[in-house]
Amino acid sequence: MSRPKPRKFERSELLAKLWDLGRRISTQTVFLHQAIAQSVGLNATDTKCIDLIISDPSSSITAGRLSDMTGLTTGAITHILDRLEKRRFIERVRDTDDRRKVFVRVRPESLKPLIPKYETIGKAFMNLADQYDDKELLLICDYMEQASKVSERELVNLITANRSKSSRPKAPVSRRSRKPRIAD
Repeated sequence: MSRPKPRKFERSELLAKLWDLGRRISTQTVFLHQAIAQSVGLNATDTKCIDLIISDPSSSITAGRLSDMTGLTTGAITHILDRLEKRRFIERVRDTDDRRKVFVRVRPESLKPLIPKYETIGKAFMNLADQYDDKELLLICDYMEQASKVSERELVNLITANRSKSSRPKAPVSRRSRKPRIAD
């Protein structure tokens, strides 16, 4: 399958198209991950937490670290981990040196129902990538790497802002007195 020859765009049109396509891909990706997660009785946040646990270089991560990485509260992460542990996707393991520390590990056998779904998607994306030459792939990889860094930086900024908002003392709520209504 050959790609159609791209038409000429003004830079502003090209940037608008890039922004629009980024939004569309982002939305489709969220719903794609939700559909995959639903197929095994989970939600997208659950499967993305599994991915973060797997991606950790030590293959052991703490709930606190997951909270930091996602911006979710420790309570929300605990709830997710409880659900994943109950469904036998993860296990909690106490640190042998510091018994207060608990690591979270994915149970590899739990991934069996997910693997074919991700392999199908991976194969489709590799077929798409095969349509580009090495120079084009390098450019695409560079863009995706830089976009990933932007997303990570913006995520950290939003997490920091959200957490500082929630840690500020709340102003007392004033209760305005209502004037009694006079019956007609």
